[in-house]
Amino acid sequence: MGENNADTRSECVTESQTTGGNVQQKRNFDTISDGPPTETEKRFKKLKKAKTSDETLKNPVSALNEMYKGLKYNFVQQKGPSNNPVFTVEVELNGEKYIGQGRSKALAKHCVAKKVLEFLDPSKVYAEEPSSDVASSFSSDGSANEVDSDRFGDKNPVSILNELRSGLKYNVLEQHGPSHAPTFKVSVDVDGQTYIGTGRSKKLAKCAAAEEALKSFIQLPNNKRIKSAPEKTNCDFSLDQFETKKKKKVERKPASGYKGPVMQLNEAFPKAEYDCIDTEGDIHSRYKVTVHIDGQKFVCTGSSKKLAKRAAAATALRKLLNVHTAVVHNNSPGVTRTHVTSQEQEKADLIGRLINEKFTSLMADDFMHAKRKVLAGIVQMQGDDLSSAQVIAVTTGTKCISGSYMSMNGTCLNDLHAEIVARRCLINYFYDQLNLLLFPETAQSSIFISNGENRYRLKSEIEFHLYINTAPCGDARIFSPHEEIVGGDKHPNRISRGLLRTKIESGEGTIPVKTQSPIQTWDGVLQGERLLTMSCSDKICKWNILGVQGALLSNLIEPVYFKSIVLGSLLHDSHLQRALAGRIENTLQGLPPPFLLNRLPAYLITSSEVRYPTKAPSFAVNWMIGDSAVEIVNTENGKLENGGISKLCKNVLMSKYYNLVNRLGINDFNSKSVSPVYCEAKSANPIYQIAKKTLYDAFVKAGLGNWVSKPIEQDMFQIVTDEESNLEC
Repeated sequence: MGENNADTRSECVTESQTTGGNVQQKRNFDTISDGPPTETEKRFKKLKKAKTSDETLKNPVSALNEMYKGLKYNFVQQKGPSNNPVFTVEVELNGEKYIGQGRSKALAKHCVAKKVLEFLDPSKVYAEEPSSDVASSFSSDGSANEVDSDRFGDKNPVSILNELRSGLKYNVLEQHGPSHAPTFKVSVDVDGQTYIGTGRSKKLAKCAAAEEALKSFIQLPNNKRIKSAPEKTNCDFSLDQFETKKKKKVERKPASGYKGPVMQLNEAFPKAEYDCIDTEGDIHSRYKVTVHIDGQKFVCTGSSKKLAKRAAAATALRKLLNVHTAVVHNNSPGVTRTHVTSQEQEKADLIGRLINEKFTSLMADDFMHAKRKVLAGIVQMQGDDLSSAQVIAVTTGTKCISGSYMSMNGTCLNDLHAEIVARRCLINYFYDQLNLLLFPETAQSSIFISNGENRYRLKSEIEFHLYINTAPCGDARIFSPHEEIVGGDKHPNRISRGLLRTKIESGEGTIPVKTQSPIQTWDGVLQGERLLTMSCSDKICKWNILGVQGALLSNLIEPVYFKSIVLGSLLHDSHLQRALAGRIENTLQGLPPPFLLNRLPAYLITSSEVRYPTKAPSFAVNWMIGDSAVEIVNTENGKLENGGISKLCKNVLMSKYYNLVNRLGINDFNSKSVSPVYCEAKSANPIYQIAKKTLYDAFVKAGLGNWVSKPIEQDMFQIVTDEESNLEC
């Protein structure tokens, strides 16, 4: 019992802390005496005496601490089944690392300390592992365990009293003495009589009070030696002693109610082994647990070992037994999503894990910029082939720029929310893939092929999946995460449902658009009007109609849609489906082909993220495939922290488009498609413009508000062409 209590302590235990605990406990029992010693104190002194007599050799942990003050012992991993684990503890000394293993963290710590001492001086001999009696009576830090030190013989007096008189209440009457050695007084009422006990802790005082109460029972002249309470309360209490019948073995019935995934997995596979690793990376996915069952591995991460273990067990249950369990976290509705197949869930978990692991590896040496609230990314796959998955983009960010930093030449990023920046990374990736079509030797490796109509389309087997660690801001996130979600939205007619919403300038959160939202003007924003940016829910809804490629690329390729969206937390099916498609499906009329309403399936990863209330950082991080390092953007001005412009800004993307459209020779609309002016090139595809107007009209017809656009001056810039550059030279 003592070892299990020790295992729940911190992974990094300093010996100075543990030594202090021993001195404290010793002081409490040796220097303060209010009267005759209680049975609890006698028990503790007996254990201490046994420990002193047994340990003739010096404890290696104490010896090492005397040589190196403040030495830290780090917990590395836990292996083996839950009922028989093996712990690994590491200590670093003079640049060298030493590792020890044991059945508890305390024993592993003991082992590694002994190894270090034997390496430093092989001639000295130190104590072996403590005996089972003493080890069970003391925790890993050397202090006596309350559970054992306050036991009387074979039965705790509180347990005996509760069996005889259930529902008793213990009241703390007072506490006196210095803070380092307090004395508590606790009372309990039994059959109209009040019994008082004192002790060096509330628990010891409670035991003393129970002991006093038990002494009043005439059938318990020696209650501290009672081995078991009577099975029936109608026994003859006039007897000084009573005989107890041997209990028959009763088959243990499974506990009624909810069973966690770990319990279910252990019942189904008793030999399952758990391997826990501390990655020391992102706080949301710091611990990585692998479950080994019959040669198969199931891996999940989590912000704590417990959450990672539960997620890994849930994954194994779903894969091996097709058992769906609800992994309940503090910010995600605990609902069993039985409509999601095991293959779909495995795919979603892989996407989430790839994004988190990529972000952790990218920011391993940059702790400052590893801080984030929202993490997003895009994964490319070929159908259901999980081995083909590759991360295209990883981004963080939760803010938009200040209106005073708007750019008239397209060199700033306006919206720095993670999922919006991820989509801009994907557009950049599209340009790189289109460039491969310019050369015969690389054309086959491109994700695009000709559609036979002077444009290109995505290969049929290529899929893109969007991952966000939380529901996108706006309509998809306007709900209580703890509300009843079975049966869908309980209040579908609320006035707030489905409304278009805008982000707050230089802050977080969204507000509904006004019924008659004014057109944003450049001079109005500079004068002090708040710069409005549509919410992420609204923008993803737009992508589900017009595609993620945007207006410029619509001149070159057919619409591209996400295959699925994977969330790390706050997935509410009815709210998300309404926000991303459902709110306009009845009013979206006359949409021209090849555009369509993409009903995006949504999945929640098994290892759901935990909410950490923190302040949003004032920077956004982005990385896309092919980059050697991440790009850090200041969310205040939309430019790089070193003052340069981002590879994702409108100016850079427009330059890539202009070079491509001329070299690919696509000009089937009008002269605007080859114009160096950004706003003219964007309006070159008339079919795209009709589809966009149809979408905006659908929001108005549904009574959800008017789409708010940025000041038109932002798109009226012109890039510098090669011809103009030559003329300037």
